Amino acid sequence: MEKVRLEAKLRNKTGKEYVRKLRKKEILPAVLYGPHLKKSLSLEIELKDLHNFFSHFYKKGKIIALEIVDQKVNEPREVIIKEIQRNWVSGSLQHIDFYEITRGEKVTTVVPLSFVGKAQGEKLGGIVEHLVREVEVECFPRDLPSAIEVDITSLNTGDFLEVKDLTLSSGVKVITHPQEVVVSVVSPMRKEEEEKVEEEEIAEEVEVVGKKEKEVEETAGKGEKEKKEEKTPGKEKEGKG
Repeated sequence: MEKVRLEAKLRNKTGKEYVRKLRKKEILPAVLYGPHLKKSLSLEIELKDLHNFFSHFYKKGKIIALEIVDQKVNEPREVIIKEIQRNWVSGSLQHIDFYEITRGEKVTTVVPLSFVGKAQGEKLGGIVEHLVREVEVECFPRDLPSAIEVDITSLNTGDFLEVKDLTLSSGVKVITHPQEVVVSVVSPMRKEEEEKVEEEEIAEEVEVVGKKEKEVEETAGKGEKEKKEEKTPGKEKEGKG
């Protein structure tokens, strides 16, 4: 399988404050781990190098020759990207997890789905819903696909494909549940009905929450009133004195 190269440096410091300083300097924190590493390695990578890497060289699932430039023995390590963390607001890169692979040993990772063709149902006004964008697979590194192609050409309105329907290359086993729906073609009317039901459910939830909040406020107000009454002596108590 084709490999791409990427450079990184060892990161000697850890902690949130140090990581924030790195990001301000346009440097991204990363970590490398694997079954044969005694301990994980903290790394840092120039953000500009990463943007260039992702734009021109990298496809999900590819094996990367990771060069850690300040190690005593500067031999590229064969790794895959296990996880990419992004800022949920801006979408900017926050952290990368690399996993070191070993030839002859299977790896478990996620592979993206590539949808091709135009569904028959779409030509008749149907709407294609992509419900799964990637699946988890297990295979030897040499068999790891960069993507799994999903041909939706034959799908009519009401049709769908499940994970078990995916066409896989030899040696690749899917870990994702076989009956999980990957893609479906629904009629515009059904889509509108689903959206209407969803809107009604949201409205009901808001109404329930509003009622609960009102009940809490009323209960709290009642409690405060009772406390005041307890603190103020009544006429009957005064009469007994």
